[in-house]
Amino acid sequence: MSRKPTSIEQTTERVIFASRWLQAPMYLVMLLILFAFVYFAFADVYSLFRHLGSITEEDLIITSLTLADLILIANLIVIIVISGYENFVSRLDLEHQEGEPTWLKKISPTGVKIKIAASIVAISSIQLLKVYFETSTHAKAIDTRLLQWTVIIHITFILSALLLTVMSWVEKRI
Repeated sequence: MSRKPTSIEQTTERVIFASRWLQAPMYLVMLLILFAFVYFAFADVYSLFRHLGSITEEDLIITSLTLADLILIANLIVIIVISGYENFVSRLDLEHQEGEPTWLKKISPTGVKIKIAASIVAISSIQLLKVYFETSTHAKAIDTRLLQWTVIIHITFILSALLLTVMSWVEKRI
């Protein structure tokens, strides 16, 4: 025999359920940040072509790594916005939309965490390469302390991603 909830309980539950919509403006703010990354990407390319005759190969590599980094961060923002909105706020009605990402309807919150962790590892890898190139080219001597901490942070991200993957695997088996 189940009891009928009181009107206070029903109202409280509706308010709690509706509170998920408070996240929607944060997703829109993340999209504004994405526009800022587009601006920085164009600024880097503009600067590259303005100084094309005077840049070194290492400068070109660093600029390429910076752009790759921006792209990975932009991908991360898109994953967070789309999957977060889809999983926690409201279903996206994209049944007949062309260009819909294939992962959109298949990804779980755990899958999002793993994608985010993998993206962070990739971003960290690029940062590690950038630190190596920047210190070895511009300072003529590698800043071993900076490189050491960058490697330690990168290894920490790798271990975190591995732990998330193992936890996901364990969760599926339970």
